[in-house]
This record gives sequence, C-alpha cells and structure tokens, in this order.
Amino acid sequence: MSVQAPPVPFEEVASWFSDRAGPLDRGECDVRDGIRWLGERDLIAPPGGGLGYRVRLVERIAGECLSSAFSLWAHLMVIEYLNDGDGPRDELRAGRVVGATAMAPALRDVAGLEPVPVLATRTPTGLRLSGPIRWASNLFPDAVVVLPVRLDTGGRAVVRIRASDPGTTVARRPELLALNGTASSSVRLEDVSVPADAVLSEDLPGFVGRVRPAFLLIQSAFCVGLALRSVREAAEHATGPNAGPNAELAEDVRAAARRADEVCRRLHDAAEAPVSLGSLGTADLLRLRLDAASVATTATRLEATVRGGAGYLARSEVGRRLREGAFLPIQAPTEGQLRWELSRCA
Repeated sequence: MSVQAPPVPFEEVASWFSDRAGPLDRGECDVRDGIRWLGERDLIAPPGGGLGYRVRLVERIAGECLSSAFSLWAHLMVIEYLNDGDGPRDELRAGRVVGATAMAPALRDVAGLEPVPVLATRTPTGLRLSGPIRWASNLFPDAVVVLPVRLDTGGRAVVRIRASDPGTTVARRPELLALNGTASSSVRLEDVSVPADAVLSEDLPGFVGRVRPAFLLIQSAFCVGLALRSVREAAEHATGPNAGPNAELAEDVRAAARRADEVCRRLHDAAEAPVSLGSLGTADLLRLRLDAASVATTATRLEATVRGGAGYLARSEVGRRLREGAFLPIQAPTEGQLRWELSRCA
C-alpha cells in the first residue's frame, strides 16, 4: 500500500514566503530560514511526498519568491542524490542543514560539452579533490555539497563534501541582479579529503540518468510558478473596464497565459506519473525545461510592460519578478545548452 502525503497548507506556505521575498532578493536575509521553516513542519520530504509533491511545492513558492524556490530545488536535489547512499539525509529533511548542488558540470560532461573540472586522486581511504566549483548556491557554512569529479585513473565519480571541509574556500558572494539571499558563489578545492563512504557513485552517466528527471522537472516547476504569477498579475491590468490602453496587450497576455497553462499541464503530467519517466525521453525533459523558462521570461516581461512605471521601480514586486525571469536563461542547463542538446536529439 502506498503512503499518501498529508494535506499541504499551500496558502500558509505562500504567505510565509511572500513576506520574505523582497528582503531575500536584496540579500538582507538568506534562504536558510525558509528551509528550516519547511523542515520543522515536515514539508521538505513528508511521507508519501513524491516528485509530484515536490514539483507542486516549489511551483507554489516560486509564485511568491523565486529565491526561496530556487534554493529549495537545490536542497531537494541533494536529498535526491543521497537517496541511494549514506549521508546526512535526516538533517537535510529536517532543514537543519542546507544542501548545495554543484552538479551542472556533470550534465555538461555527459552531454560531451566539457570535462568535469574538479580532479580526484585516489588515496588509501577515499579520494582527494582539487579544482574549481565555478558556481553553486546554498553555499552556507557546513552545507552538504554534491559534485562530480574526474578521477586520475580515468572515469568520473560523484561525491559529497561539506562547505566547511579543510581545503574548501568559498569565494566572497558577488552582488547579483536578483536572488542575492541564495549564497551563490564559486568554490576552490585544494586537497580536500573525501572518505570512501562519501563517494556516491563512480558511474556518472548512470547517476545523471537517474537524477535528471527530478533535476529538470523541479527546475521547470520554479519557472512555471513564476510564469503563472506574472500572467495572473498582467491579466488583472490588461483586461476589464479599467484596462485603458493596456487593453491592446490583452491578447498577448491571454496567449502567454495559455502557454503557461499548457507547460504547467505537461509538467504535472510528467511529475505525477513517475513510473512513466523511464519512457519520457531526454528530449522531452529538455524541451519542457526550455519551454518553462521561455514562458516565464515572456510572462515577466509582459507583466512589467502592462504595469508601466511600477515595473521599473527597483523594489517593486513587478521589477523583482522581471529580474528573476532574467536569471532563468542562464540557469544551468542554460538556454544555449538546452538548445544544443535538443539539436542533437533530433
């Protein structure tokens, strides 16, 4: 008998994260409080909370705060990576420790774009790592970081470390256009020791194949959540008796809303039927992720266009969503990588 996830207080979740969206975007606080808040309520990985649940949770939060939804995606992926191995899963599920995914180079390596940059030398007790993590988020002290490495004997592996491990240096966080509370930066590894029980896999293609559906679908969820919120806000100001000249944009808004609804349906169909993910081809996953980011950037631009001056205020919600949407084409896998991989799936 399958275990059913308990009812989720989505309105309470949305309200809590909405209140923090502006300060998080500006870096006045950080995303750890949100992960801890969810963990205390057993909302990160509740019994019966499968991929469909995670997609709905991230989508709902993204409609209020992309910083929090993006950070939660990274955290959820680390839990996903550790599902088949030992590690601090209980701490992650409870929100007491934050997870940071640094697996973008793995997708690029498997796709044949460029090799994993972190090198690993075998030792009697495990591995020793040196090299760069060029970009990752949730890089808080003691965060659990999962990354791919290139073995000196050939092949690839996936390992977990802590951001506080000796030899791990997190660069000072740069000021970003948006999402400044996500602790995003680069890392330099120098002779970082990894014990054998922290090596999650030495089959990188197999590991990527296992986690890629969740990786791309939950990413699509925060894109869709942002898109749905922006088209809803745009529709309120482009239709009705008070629309004025914005009525000329109403059909554009309706078209964006139809597209957002269609991508949302595809996303939920895939996430709610995980048994079918094996038959959901790589091209389908890549196309869904590309479409989700595209409709989100279209929707945020339309919302800003409809709202006029309100969208140009740096601290307005409209302006924040416009800047959040600008992040999506460069989020790994980038729009360029998605298009490149799709061209080779034909």
